[in-house]
Amino acid sequence: MMFKPKKQALLAVFCMLTLMVSACGSKPDASTGQQAPAAAASSNEILSKIAKTKTLTVGTDATFKPFEYKSGDQFEGFDVDLIRAVAKELGADKVDFVDTEFKGLIPGLQAKKFDLIVSAMYITDERKKTIDFSDSYFPGGLSIMVKKDNDTIKGFDDLAGKKAAVQIGTKSVKFVEESRKNIELVQVEKNTEMFLELETGKVDAVITGFPAAKAYAKEKGTVKVLPQTLTEEYYGYGVRKDNPEFVKAVNDAVKKVKDNGKYNEIVKKWFE
Repeated sequence: MMFKPKKQALLAVFCMLTLMVSACGSKPDASTGQQAPAAAASSNEILSKIAKTKTLTVGTDATFKPFEYKSGDQFEGFDVDLIRAVAKELGADKVDFVDTEFKGLIPGLQAKKFDLIVSAMYITDERKKTIDFSDSYFPGGLSIMVKKDNDTIKGFDDLAGKKAAVQIGTKSVKFVEESRKNIELVQVEKNTEMFLELETGKVDAVITGFPAAKAYAKEKGTVKVLPQTLTEEYYGYGVRKDNPEFVKAVNDAVKKVKDNGKYNEIVKKWFE
């Protein structure tokens, strides 16, 4: 019986130590607003990579002149010049372009094959379900392109019962499918194929972005773009979900490029 108090004291000390260990190992209260290091690293991952490598990696479908295309082994176009200027503001001395079919750009972004998408991509609610976007950097809109001597197609309604070429994975496909059931869509992989379908008479029209269509018509002289656009759209850079700091950094960089006059220089070079 004389040892009982001592045993009780030891038991009490043991219980106190157990509670202290448990408290040390518990998760922080969510109400404190503290973020786990792993989560913080996630949103900083791309910016940290740029700071370390001085390189921005972008995915693009280089078949959409004048936005992005290849001249030999070199990438050229409005998007190419602009993202190089934006990359400089982000601290990158180099831009690595990963040429990817348009339909593979979002999957490639999600698989971390590149840091962001730069490919005349319209900001849409559907795409926002899987990726985030920067602020718009250029206005667009869907348009109709026909042969220069075609006077029978003057608007969207005139495409009823006719063939129209569109690029797989673009807004054009969904727009036509939801708007008209009586247009025969010819879906192709690349813009070059889409324009060729029209040039060779395999389709009656092409439905694509207005700026690129105007540039192609001006260069070739064999086609024309109807003046009335079908939609009002805006181009943006595609970014992986849950990267708010990177999105903000890109938006800030675009603003700086606009403020310093470089943006206007690039617009004039490619569209005026």
